[in-house]
Amino acid sequence: MAYIETNRQLPTRHNPDLHAVVIDTLKSMERGKLLDLPSGPGYLLRDLKQLGFDGVAGEIDETLHCFSDLNYHKVDMTATFDFPAASFDYVVSIEGIEHIENHFLFLREVRRVLKPGGKLILTTPNVHSLESRWRFFLSGFHQLAAKPIPLDSENIYFEHINPLPFHQLYFACEKANLKIRELKTRRYRKGSQLFYYLFFPWIRQAVYAACFWREKNPLRQKANLPLYAWLKSKENLLGSHTIIVAEAI
Repeated sequence: MAYIETNRQLPTRHNPDLHAVVIDTLKSMERGKLLDLPSGPGYLLRDLKQLGFDGVAGEIDETLHCFSDLNYHKVDMTATFDFPAASFDYVVSIEGIEHIENHFLFLREVRRVLKPGGKLILTTPNVHSLESRWRFFLSGFHQLAAKPIPLDSENIYFEHINPLPFHQLYFACEKANLKIRELKTRRYRKGSQLFYYLFFPWIRQAVYAACFWREKNPLRQKANLPLYAWLKSKENLLGSHTIIVAEAI
């Protein structure tokens, strides 16, 4: 496969472990047209093409449009996508949503370009893990967003400006008509496992109280049932990353 500028070194492949999880997730699904956003150089789409998928590598930084065998499209995750409605069977977004200001707009656009029944596979750092919560208790900063955002950053979108706990991601997906069907992670954190085995009965009770005791409306309590299951899951409490599979409804 040709590289557009052969006199340049190949760009770095970021998040290869997350790529592996996404590829493993898609292997069992029907082949279709896919938007990878943000794609970086497009390594993931190249791998998926070998499995029979095809589509678009969406990346705002055109210096990363470097492989001649890929269909690149300059896409701004903070604005309306330049695609017609129902253009894709799948949207994949690896470690992107935590870098943008408006995740509600982004998810609405994802839903718009997905066909009904299409799937979103999205990953983001899990700031809901117990290890991350302990770090936040001590310092006010979450795991994977563990220090102040540099004020002199040349581009704020390089930074984790909007880390999302799972309940907020769930809410934004629901508002965009994206129904979360599956929650995965890349690996369990050792520190989180220690907190889990020491405190899980109290954690489960506290999550239950948030979803059902403090919410007095019976209809809202019923609506919180699936969220409660996700919130007390090992994937949410122990996982290094939040990885969701959501369906366009």
